[in-house]
Amino acid sequence: MRLKIWRITIPKNLPATKAILTVFLFALAATALAAEDATTTFNWAFVKQAANGAATPIDFRERVNIAPGELFKIHVQPLHDAFIYLFLLDASGNLQVLFPLDFSLLDSPTYENTGYFIPDGDHWFTLDSTRGTERFYLMASSERLRALESLVLSYNKAAAASQGAARQAVLDEIASVRRKHSQLTVAAEKPVTIAGGTRGINATVEKLATRIEAPGFYYKLFRLEH
Repeated sequence: MRLKIWRITIPKNLPATKAILTVFLFALAATALAAEDATTTFNWAFVKQAANGAATPIDFRERVNIAPGELFKIHVQPLHDAFIYLFLLDASGNLQVLFPLDFSLLDSPTYENTGYFIPDGDHWFTLDSTRGTERFYLMASSERLRALESLVLSYNKAAAASQGAARQAVLDEIASVRRKHSQLTVAAEKPVTIAGGTRGINATVEKLATRIEAPGFYYKLFRLEH
């Protein structure tokens, strides 16, 4: 996020009330410009492998039921002011960070504008046979979610006896961050347009992505039933 600095010069003979109003109007303008500059933009795709081996996007606008052995792949690409976090809470109650696998990635100078795939390369992932609901929590923020990161690290280090409480602390923080940003306007979502004929499964998944443009924060919960 870029920092903008305004220098306000108020005439000495300006009445106090007008001076206060002038400063207030400048503050409003600065806030509006800062909010505009904090647009969180990223591409994202969640696809499954069709019977013919091709990738097909999952439509989460309706209830999604999956069959045993179905294969999936996820793609994220941060474009501007987008620190992305993706969690899976599986049907057995286990919590897993799918992205980033190491929070130091968010400090990398090559983080932005790089496309990431889960899993990497030509691989796909499948869900185990435990019946129930798989919940994927996707968040993107214009600022690092340091408190959440700290809780995740504590969860990863927790002993078996305290893992349940540590997991719940992470889920509570996700809910808290979501509530904090609940008043933001709805994000814009549109298909990504990628020119060229690059081949390979990752290139295909990229072309199926959706571009998200949100006012500083984005949250979505995706469910898979099986």
